[in-house]
Amino acid sequence: MLLSGIYILVLFLILLIDLRQQRIMNMVVFPATILALFAGLVRGPETLWLALFGACAGFIFFSVLYWFGKNRYGRSALGFGDVKLAMMLGAMLGFRYIWPALVLGMLLAGLTSGLLLTSGRAGLRTKVPYGAFLASAGIIILAWTTIELL
Repeated sequence: MLLSGIYILVLFLILLIDLRQQRIMNMVVFPATILALFAGLVRGPETLWLALFGACAGFIFFSVLYWFGKNRYGRSALGFGDVKLAMMLGAMLGFRYIWPALVLGMLLAGLTSGLLLTSGRAGLRTKVPYGAFLASAGIIILAWTTIELL
């Protein structure tokens, strides 16, 4: 539970920074990814493999989305910080829970963007800090899995 609490604090920090500055800082993401992989190593080989596969899955899936957006629209719909955040989430959550987290992040971003568009508070060119939604989804999944263990 302590580790989940640390992960939640890191994700909350990323959420706040992304909302204010629209950036995801390497000095937060990389050490947190290393911590998650090290925690997997300490917990045993199966946990380490799940963390590694989760990190790779998040990175590869969001890399594809990043490059698709960049090639399709001439600029990326996602920043590369979002790709690194997906990798970090995969390391934290493992392969089993990275997919629900990524889908939840997409749903949160889509619903919020839809509400902003229909209310007139945003336009089609308005930048939305996507990392904040991924971090929120990570917090929700971490809280859910931690409660599940109790």
